[in-house]
Amino acid sequence: MNSEINLGIIDASGARDELELLNIKQQRLRDQLVFSNHVTNDGQPRNIKHHTPTDGDPKDYYITIMADGKRIKAVSYDKLIDKLYNYYADGLLDFSVASVFNAALNEKAVTENPKPRTIEKNRGDFKRFISDDFAKKDIRTISEVDLKKFIQEWVTETTPKKKTFLSFKGILNMIFEYAYMHKIIVENPVSYVKNRPYMKSCDTSKAKSEEKIFSPEEIQMLKDEVRRRINSGLKRFGDYYINGYAMLFAIETGVRVGELCALKWEDIHENYIHIHSQQLFQNVDGKKEVYYAPYTKNEKGISEDGRQFPLTNAIASLLGEIKEKQKKLGIESEFIFCNEDGRWIIEEAYTSFLRRLCRSKGLTVTNNHAFRMSLNSNVLIPMGISVADRAAMLGHSIETNLKYYSYAQKDYLEDVKAKLDAMGSTTQGTPGGHPKIVPFAKKESLENLNYQAF
Repeated sequence: MNSEINLGIIDASGARDELELLNIKQQRLRDQLVFSNHVTNDGQPRNIKHHTPTDGDPKDYYITIMADGKRIKAVSYDKLIDKLYNYYADGLLDFSVASVFNAALNEKAVTENPKPRTIEKNRGDFKRFISDDFAKKDIRTISEVDLKKFIQEWVTETTPKKKTFLSFKGILNMIFEYAYMHKIIVENPVSYVKNRPYMKSCDTSKAKSEEKIFSPEEIQMLKDEVRRRINSGLKRFGDYYINGYAMLFAIETGVRVGELCALKWEDIHENYIHIHSQQLFQNVDGKKEVYYAPYTKNEKGISEDGRQFPLTNAIASLLGEIKEKQKKLGIESEFIFCNEDGRWIIEEAYTSFLRRLCRSKGLTVTNNHAFRMSLNSNVLIPMGISVADRAAMLGHSIETNLKYYSYAQKDYLEDVKAKLDAMGSTTQGTPGGHPKIVPFAKKESLENLNYQAF
């Protein structure tokens, strides 16, 4: 409205008229929310009484009884409706973006049975994406234009990746959809926001191999360093270097960190490893607590008996070494990767160890997830393992494997150059003159692979 006044579209009188219309619209939304919720079990409107002063009760007020028997009073009918509105809007004391977000998050927590990590991520994303100024705005006054302007300013300033932009938009949609569903606003303006205009300001470049995966030489460097520490006898590494053993196992299997921590000895079978659980955390009374979840990340809270990974000779030898070390030190635990007191290792402790180790070797990639992508790109693809089998072994979909896990190996250009040089060349620059032709693998087509079950 201020913009329209400044541009001369409306004058002060017109602004008053628009403001009056806006107030009328908001009152109608308020009344609609109250009267649709303030009903008895059989759907009949709850009674609102006007109490006239008496000798025993000399006050003038309006009163109604809630479903739980609580009595709500107000000095006027309109103020009573305001109180009921705040009650049915999950106790919103104001209609700021921040207040609506908290109400939406509370409703999600009690009605959708989300994972604790999801709630924590939503809360973190709100702090990360929503500025203090925007968080303080009254959601009822934010127009579609205001919202689009805020989004454009945000993407221009941050130049986010596409995935980050979609998370940002998801938080906005949670807020405005809640306000719309609870009749705080007339419509959800996020539903009119198209992604395409904002993608121009996003970073849509694909990450390079060196930003995502380890090279075979870097993997060997990490393995050598852990073995050096295990055999060093140095007090700071101890006799039981369990985080180092966990890393060696992750290299061979590509397991997620949570799956690594939750793996039990009973999950090891004659020819395979049964990966079907993970370590998760939740906040209880402000404290972070870990718990055992009987499902993997891709199963999304509903166990489908996980997946199987082949028990290779290298993995069997590593597990045997860990078992022998635990037996020697008198360590008893159902978990493979446990501390000396038998308790399972904690995800944060392992990831912190791995980050420090990688940085000590001058590596830019420092996360366990890189082992999953490295196993896929450096080992399974060159071996000719089908994408369906690769996806099954790593525990995700075929599409995910092709889109996010299949990178060219580091230094692949040197490898290709060596092969082309070995073949020789013709005057036209095409390979030739060498009796042994080295074929390149045909690109895997997602359409042709969708039929493959795993």
